[in-house]
Amino acid sequence: MKSVLCVLLAILRLTLANLDIISLYTRGDTWIQEAVATLVVGEVPSQITGDVALWTGIMTDKRDFLQGVTQNSQPSYYCTNLGRNWCTFAYNLIASRTAENGTPTVAPPGSRIRTHYKINPDTQLWDQKVYLNDKLVSQISTSKGYKGQIFYVSIECAAGRCAPAPAHAWEDMSIVLSKADQTFGKTTDWLYNAVGGKMSTPDAGKTWNFTRLSVPETKFP
Repeated sequence: MKSVLCVLLAILRLTLANLDIISLYTRGDTWIQEAVATLVVGEVPSQITGDVALWTGIMTDKRDFLQGVTQNSQPSYYCTNLGRNWCTFAYNLIASRTAENGTPTVAPPGSRIRTHYKINPDTQLWDQKVYLNDKLVSQISTSKGYKGQIFYVSIECAAGRCAPAPAHAWEDMSIVLSKADQTFGKTTDWLYNAVGGKMSTPDAGKTWNFTRLSVPETKFP
């Protein structure tokens, strides 16, 4: 949906603290054309005092920011009657100004939330689909003709004074580039004490797979 409400929500979601665990940049004429990641959520923050969000994202060459967001706040700007659950949805901050999101869905602790980003070869739109325990629950198609430049795995305090982000994990994560680039993979440790996430490629650098990435409880600055 595109509306005044979306603009307001985009303003409310201006980052107070953003902790990028993984930041992967493409080089030259290579771009990201597909990515997938499954978030395994734990409990919500012990004290719900802000808007804590866990997400993967792709920044495009035209500054559209595609994200699969899983957030918790009281109240939630997206899910009603959230309680001690998470709210998950496909999201795009278009040209870093206006927002568009798919249907928000309540996700209880322990859920597996998979976000799939892919350039549709027929429409050239980015198709974003979010699955809750293998059921499609949220989707949008945007950003026609745009190329993915940066891939992120992040924790965000989007509003208020946030309690620490609970421990969680990322599984079945992979990125497909437009062409092979063996320099895309990283061998160093990821940030904020995250463990795992080792990268490997089965096809000389076009497809990159990650092992399970475990993220401990993390305090915001």
